[in-house]
Amino acid sequence: MNAPASALFERQAALQRWLMHGEAGVAAQLPAERRDARLRIYADAYRLRLADVLAHDFPVLHAWIGEDAFGELAEGYLRAHPSRHPSVRHFGRHFAAWLREREGTAPGWAELAEFEWLQGEVFDAVDAPVASIEDAARLPPAAWPSLRLQLQPAMRLRALPAAIPALVEAHNAGRPLPPFAAGEIADWLLWRRGFEVFWRRLEPGEAGLLALARDGAGFAELCERLGDDLPETDAALRAAGLLKRWLADGLVAALQTDPPA
Repeated sequence: MNAPASALFERQAALQRWLMHGEAGVAAQLPAERRDARLRIYADAYRLRLADVLAHDFPVLHAWIGEDAFGELAEGYLRAHPSRHPSVRHFGRHFAAWLREREGTAPGWAELAEFEWLQGEVFDAVDAPVASIEDAARLPPAAWPSLRLQLQPAMRLRALPAAIPALVEAHNAGRPLPPFAAGEIADWLLWRRGFEVFWRRLEPGEAGLLALARDGAGFAELCERLGDDLPETDAALRAAGLLKRWLADGLVAALQTDPPA
């Protein structure tokens, strides 16, 4: 690296240290005339850009609590979690957890932030094939006991208050946001089909079965789990009904008929 390029690199690194950590070393590398004003322009632009990123990633929370309150959250989060990744897409990954631990966070804020971040994760997840009901219908009867489901990477399971998805749905429809009521905690599934993110409230016990399938449990094991609460025949029918729903929703990437190695 030649000398001019090395000097430029050091000046840029010093400016970054000042923006992110408040180190004053960059001041010595800049002309004294209007130095403070020029540095403040960079600092304001940096903070405002990252606040805009959070508002983009958490639009419902931003709309729910208002510009001023969200701006205060963005400032606090930036101090606690400076951006450390080349892509700003990852900047808000700790936001929900930070809200949960923050003193003074109102009920529902952290849960809403978590739900919004999950939508982004689902949208960004890698593509995978989609197995169909017809694929399952072609399986021979002998294959079913060892059948395993490879579920979509673009799928998340969470237990959240029912009021959280209601807030998102109201915002997406352009309706006034309803007041938050903690209410009961329910299991929710988020997934992507094509370029659209979906979510639905899971039926009792469904989240546990999806988690088992995701972790490699076979169809026979799913039936056994259902058999804890249902007669054997009913358990098999229930498992088949859930599999049909999962296939119709596009949750299954592949049907694996051989035990994993």
